[in-house]
Parts: sequence; C-alpha cells; structure tokens
Amino acid sequence: MFGFVRRHPLATGGLVVGAAVAAVATAESPLDPVAWDPPARPTMTGALTPNRSLTDADTVVEVEGAEDTAFDDAGRLYTGGADGTVYRTVEPVGAGDTDLAVESFVETGGRPLGLAFDGEDLLVCAGSAGLLSVTPDGTVEILTDRAGGRPVTDADDLHVTDDAVYFTDATVHDHVQQELLELRDTGRLLSYRDGEVTVELDGLGLASGVAPGPDEDSLLVAETSRYRVTRYYHRGGRAGEREPFATNLPGYPGSIDRVADGDGYWVAVPTPRDGTLDRLHGSPWLVRQLGKLPDEVLARLDGDDYGLLLRLNEAGAIVDSHHDPTGGVSGVTSGTPHEGALYLGSPGNGRVVRVRPEWSYPPTAPEND
Repeated sequence: MFGFVRRHPLATGGLVVGAAVAAVATAESPLDPVAWDPPARPTMTGALTPNRSLTDADTVVEVEGAEDTAFDDAGRLYTGGADGTVYRTVEPVGAGDTDLAVESFVETGGRPLGLAFDGEDLLVCAGSAGLLSVTPDGTVEILTDRAGGRPVTDADDLHVTDDAVYFTDATVHDHVQQELLELRDTGRLLSYRDGEVTVELDGLGLASGVAPGPDEDSLLVAETSRYRVTRYYHRGGRAGEREPFATNLPGYPGSIDRVADGDGYWVAVPTPRDGTLDRLHGSPWLVRQLGKLPDEVLARLDGDDYGLLLRLNEAGAIVDSHHDPTGGVSGVTSGTPHEGALYLGSPGNGRVVRVRPEWSYPPTAPEND
C-alpha cells in the first residue's frame, strides 16, 4: 500500500529509450542510484500457481484511489480517495451488500492511505500531511508531520498497539517510482506515543505495510522496493533487532494484515515484479538517465494490470495466492478482514471489493482461453 496510482501501462523499455534522449538534453539527474542484483523471481508454481479467485469479487463501494479500509463500531466502511477525502458508507456494510452509497467524512489535506481506529477516533496516514487523528464529529488533528529531524513525507500504513501507534514513512521522494529506481532505502518505521515521535527503524526500502508479528514483541514491515517483509522487535529481550521474515516475493508487497481467526498474513501485491526493472538495477548509470525524464513521464512507470494477494504462514512462507489475470481487480493495495470477508483496496480500479477467504490450497488453475 504505497500510493500506487495505476495509469496507462508504459513499458520500461520505452522509458529507457526516452532516457537516452533526455540524457542529451539534461546535464543533471535527481537520482543517485545504487547497484543491486536482485534474486531471480520465483516461479509461479505450487502456492503461486495462477488462478482467478479474485476475478469475480463483489464491488462494495466505488471511490477513486481507494487504498485501505477500516470499519467503525456501527459497521460503516471508511476508505480514502485520491482527492484527499476520507469517505464512508452511509449505512453499515452487510455480508452481501454491493455498490453502496458513500458520503464525505473529512478532508485530510493529503492523500489518505492507511486507516485504523483507535477507540472512536480514526487514525489516518495521509501522504504529505502526516499522521492524523479524526474524532467522530470530523475534527482533524495532526499528531505529527515530522520525525528524526525531517518531514514525514509519505505516511503510508499504521498499526495501533496498547501503548503506541506504529506507522511507516515510505520514502523521502515525492514519487514512489523514484525510490523504486534509486534504491537508497529511505523508508522508516516510526512510533507515536504520548505526543512523542520516535524513529524505530530506518534504512527501509519503500516502507509500506506494517502489522503485528507472530509474537507480541515484534512487528512486520513490508519493504516494497526490495520484494521483502522485515521483522522488527520493538520490545522484549530482542528490542531494536531486525531480521528477514519473507524474501524474494513475486511482486511489490504493499499492506500486511493478520488472517482473521487463523494463522498467518495477507500480503497485498499492487503489481508483479518487472524483469526489465530487475535488470536495470544492475546498471546505475542507465537508471540515472531515467531520472532525467520529466516527473510526469517517470510517474507513469507502472506494472501489469494484474490482481495478486498472497497468504504467508507464521514463518513467512507463501502458502497460498489469489489472482486476477484479467485486470478486473488489479493493483491490490490492502486486504482488511471484517466479519468473515476480506475487503481489498483497488485504487486503480476505483473501488473496494469483497472476497471470501475460505479458499483452499491448491487453488484452481485458470481455464485455457
């Protein structure tokens, strides 16, 4: 979950050609990339075998840019719009309800991404605005927009514990694509408690989702640009330590959510990995030339219109996956469990969809077209 706004797909190869032209006309590049040789992409077999279990998902609400969802005690669904507004359903969401009406709840002054309730108050990670708290009557308070001597540029996702709010600051860049290309790992995990903000962890590669770990002493953080999930111990005997939890994922991980009434995690994958981009990471000079392209062109760097949701077990292994190769449900950025169903943000499709997670493994492979 990291503000992936899906636009017209643009082949990375085309960007490379454009960069060669731009290199002649522009002397400086805003990117200072590092070289990386990423691991070979996993094969889409076994637990990753393609299927169509997301294809017929029900549309619950239509909101352009819907990244995440949260539910209040009355059962109303909240989601953020690309226009900076948090919307909510007029009525509680029932198990079979579709195409529900929404109303404007509050303007955030940023791009509302991660949402979570802390009691009656709605907490919002708003890109460019910081961490916000919203009372039931719609009063907005900025809890923090700075940490560690720098602005919170891209507040992305959050997790509320009994004594703190942990949230991610994805990148210092204005466009996530710059972080994806540069690989300077400028993401952070922050905590907010008693009016104070602490940098818990830095050096993260496009820090997006955050969720409770397999034990009460740790948290999981998605590092989107590095195709991995990192485990961070925020308390206990290993406080301050980090270790890999899931690595070499088949796409760019977004949000992470606990499986309701079961072991493991749902990991939303906004787009599968791009082989050309993987190869570009070995050529910092060429990536630097890409940085010379206008922002509006670079922002169109995008992946396939493909829906992908992973299930990890308590050890971080992929045990199941759910797909929509048709692109009807694509750019999945979140998977929020609620009353026996899973609500997926699909910002590029302009909607929140609902699926039933009672899928069995192995999933059924798609029929031949």
